Amino acid sequence: MKRIPEPELMESLSQVEAYSNADFSKSDSFVVFGLQEYLKKSGKTLNKNDLILDVGCGPGNIASRIAEIWPFVKVVGIDGSNQMLIQARKKLDNKFSKNLSYELVEINAIATGKKKFPLKAEVLVSNSALHHFHNPSNFWNALKKLAKKECVHFHRDLIRPPSLEKTFEIKEKYLSSSPNILKRDFFASLKASFTVDEVHQQLVKAGLSKLKVYQVDELYFEIIGCV
Repeated sequence: MKRIPEPELMESLSQVEAYSNADFSKSDSFVVFGLQEYLKKSGKTLNKNDLILDVGCGPGNIASRIAEIWPFVKVVGIDGSNQMLIQARKKLDNKFSKNLSYELVEINAIATGKKKFPLKAEVLVSNSALHHFHNPSNFWNALKKLAKKECVHFHRDLIRPPSLEKTFEIKEKYLSSSPNILKRDFFASLKASFTVDEVHQQLVKAGLSKLKVYQVDELYFEIIGCV
């Protein structure tokens, strides 16, 4: 199935609220657990001077979990949607306020050099961010500009199904009882996503071939490594 891009930013209040209220805890926990496991296996340790950036953080699901696990590390969620960040800040628990914050950042502008982010990260994380980019090279170029040398990467995203029929099947399998607006957006995201082979070629083109992309299940792939 040919890729059909969706809007890069989720700004509609109804969309944002549906996404923010949805239960993605299972997928969110896999991201955080995967990051923990990679850091442990690679022997990487984090200290109070380090920065973890959640790129395309949306309503802050991942960033808040990370801030809880590493309360001594600075955690910043960045996103180009102000509506998403409003939801993220609503959820900001006082006990995480010392090490967690959110910034409105247009990631395409970082990629092209029109904007500069003042900090560089020891760890870059994203969850379902890549497929939103019409030009995926902007995502990778932005990450290179946001990363310190030997930065740890952990990214998770949807896999594009092979056919429209399979896309319908997956939508009904995983979101059969969800609100129609969430089902519609999930369907659009599946069509906008990439295959594992496409992501591998993106990494090679971006000079990030040290990062490895793995298919996790029929829904997700993960990109892991240090570069």
